[in-house]
Amino acid sequence: MGDPVALPHRGASSADAFLKPLGEVVHKAGAAVGAERPIVPCPIARPFLEHLRGPEDVKRIPAVYLGELAIEIRERIDETVQRTGGHLASNVGITELTVALHRVFDFSQDRLVFDVGHQVYAHKLLTGRYAQFHTLRQRGGISGYPNPHESAYDLFMTGHAGCAVSSVLGLAIGDHMQGKPGQCVAVVGDGAFTAGMVFEALNHAGGAKENVLVVFNDNGCSISPTTGALSATCSDIRAMHFFKEWRARGKGFLEKIPYVGKDVERLTEQALDAISRATHAPGAIFLDLGFQYFGPVDGHDIDALVRWLTEMKSRPGPKLLHVVTRKGYGLPWAAKDPTKWHGARPYEVDGEEADFLAGAPAPPSYTKAVSEVLINQAHADEKIVAITAAMPDGTGLASFQKVFPKRYFDVGICEQHAVCFAAALAKSGLKPVLCVYSSFLQRAFDQLMHDISLQDGLAVLLCIDRAGLVGDDGPTHHGVFDIACLRALPHFVLAAPKDQLEAEALVKWALGSGKPVALRYPRDNVPAMPLSSPLLQPDGKSPDQSCEALCQPIELGKGEVLLRGEKAAVLGYGATVTQAMDAAALLRQRHGQRITVANARFCKPLDAGLLAELLAGHERLITVEDHALMGGFGSAVLEEANRLGLDSRKLVRLGIPDRYIEHGTRKWQLAQCGLDAEGIAKAVLG
Repeated sequence: MGDPVALPHRGASSADAFLKPLGEVVHKAGAAVGAERPIVPCPIARPFLEHLRGPEDVKRIPAVYLGELAIEIRERIDETVQRTGGHLASNVGITELTVALHRVFDFSQDRLVFDVGHQVYAHKLLTGRYAQFHTLRQRGGISGYPNPHESAYDLFMTGHAGCAVSSVLGLAIGDHMQGKPGQCVAVVGDGAFTAGMVFEALNHAGGAKENVLVVFNDNGCSISPTTGALSATCSDIRAMHFFKEWRARGKGFLEKIPYVGKDVERLTEQALDAISRATHAPGAIFLDLGFQYFGPVDGHDIDALVRWLTEMKSRPGPKLLHVVTRKGYGLPWAAKDPTKWHGARPYEVDGEEADFLAGAPAPPSYTKAVSEVLINQAHADEKIVAITAAMPDGTGLASFQKVFPKRYFDVGICEQHAVCFAAALAKSGLKPVLCVYSSFLQRAFDQLMHDISLQDGLAVLLCIDRAGLVGDDGPTHHGVFDIACLRALPHFVLAAPKDQLEAEALVKWALGSGKPVALRYPRDNVPAMPLSSPLLQPDGKSPDQSCEALCQPIELGKGEVLLRGEKAAVLGYGATVTQAMDAAALLRQRHGQRITVANARFCKPLDAGLLAELLAGHERLITVEDHALMGGFGSAVLEEANRLGLDSRKLVRLGIPDRYIEHGTRKWQLAQCGLDAEGIAKAVLG
């Protein structure tokens, strides 16, 4: 089967020295298209992908051609993502491993779960979705994540890290109890390995002794480079490649001891595991958790992967195979900067370089606006610190890190720890800011309650990014439950900015409030024209665009009226105020009707005075939120109206219905939920 490829000591050149050079792989797999190719009959026509009926055909391709199949897959991913955008570096990096998995296992009976689900493009191409692959992440097309509605080979719809080991353990135990055959395999990236849930599951699996295989896909990177002690441990394991050889030699030595007899295999493994732990050999962390550890293995060498996976298939009990891959492998531009090419926009390639296609000039994103004001405030207040859970680029904190590296903390994919850590920083007297996606914050509900709210409301600022519908990432990433989760917790203040100036003002206010504040904003650009002004003209324009003129001082629980009209009023929360203003313009143009538009600004506490004014002065009040209707902003308005004894029959709530919204553009998703200008105008007209 062969030993793992040799590595230099840690610090020499990381995983690159471990992996075969790309040129060698290409020569082995593809340069033989001419005279060098061995003459081996192949029952599957080439190019392979368009002729594969399913993964069973991967087993029919002679081994000598599997590298060629991997190159086809990588090229297909590249040409598709160039047009559609998507997760590029992670998917081309796992290509050979995916081919090897489908070569060795039969996942019509065996079980396969990817962690995280964004690395499944090669899997989709091998499981009957080649003809639909050009629709990747497009409305009505295939998802960028596993989706059981697309294929029986996708067991779960997964987009959050940390669940795969728990899932395969549950499947293994369930199958075992029901007498079902098959192997259960989890492919877990080293970024996902920082999730505490993975270690909870490893602890259980090691004790349960079920037949599970964890393939540890170690590329030193989640979305950004992996941080923390586990990352350093993986570097040590890659560097100290001699561990596997040492174990093999030790086994041979013990086998020569007299009187061991038939127990040699068991005693050998036990003795060597004990020695490994005592000497802190690489892999001991997994041995301590009850797993048999193997590796590291070159994740781009299909022959080696097939040999090792075949060996793993025959071994009983929990096993961990450590596979070293490189994000972006096979595409020079993606390999050079895997962080940039993790989530790619449409791009064009020029030789060995590539860059995103230039779009029309656009206003900055809410993410950028919040990031910039945090940096500005941190210059003036050294107590401000920033925290991310492995998402420095997505949340905008990469810029903060460059300016304040000692006041920046990346805790890994550990949202529970991030919230509790932030609470303790606040208790110490600092001003922590946790920037986190709305859908990921869901993991930390207990810490929000127990470690922030219950402690009389520790002053943590939650900057909740990707709040609302997120577009082509789809249901796993929609941030539509944060209001409902947080609104029930005492002491929390919930706010949302309608534009860039209000985002800046709310961040400044929150940092000085001494309260736990949850500030939500979407994956979108701020409005091109500021909406903040007490002096908006009837056409919606303001003569003075300066912040001083446009920004009213933030007052806890106070909203504002932006336009005054008759009969109907629209009360928007956060970014939906933009659509409310557009609806007002549409109604004025089409029907000559002038409506009132108000900005709630706060969901908790609500502006009771503003609500009473709107209900008393209008025949209908429409609330608009980019959030689930159940328990959301509109529900808060209904409850407040009931408390005040107001006529809640006038209320119409617009928001996300009680279902998951499929992937597509954010604009299309808003329209599907009646949250665009047309939908709001329709609700006004009744």
